[in-house]
Amino acid sequence: MNRAQNWSPNSLEKKCLQHLDSSENWTRYLKHERPPSSEPQSWRPFRRIYLINIVQFVAVLALMFGTLEIGFAGFAGLREDLPFLIGLVAVIAMLFAGYVTHLYRRSWNRRAARINAELAEGYA
Repeated sequence: MNRAQNWSPNSLEKKCLQHLDSSENWTRYLKHERPPSSEPQSWRPFRRIYLINIVQFVAVLALMFGTLEIGFAGFAGLREDLPFLIGLVAVIAMLFAGYVTHLYRRSWNRRAARINAELAEGYA
């Protein structure tokens, strides 16, 4: 029994796979046809997950950091620190969105590896 066959998804991976198992989510949000579960995927079909998440993270982080800045330094401080805050929000949002996209892709590909390992063992 190899590593792929031993893989058991954790709760976060189960949630990712639940989202990815819906053909409607693939066609509606990812703009791709749902591939077979046994087919590992490149980053290409997951680009939309990245874009969706970057928009959400930018909105949340900008609101959070903007509120903190206004609370501590007022509107004058916000204007002064705005270029730094924009950069900080952009970098953090890109990192978080990249990580979320990685989780979706890794969950899909781990399941595909498990399915393929089980199929290969069945033929052996």
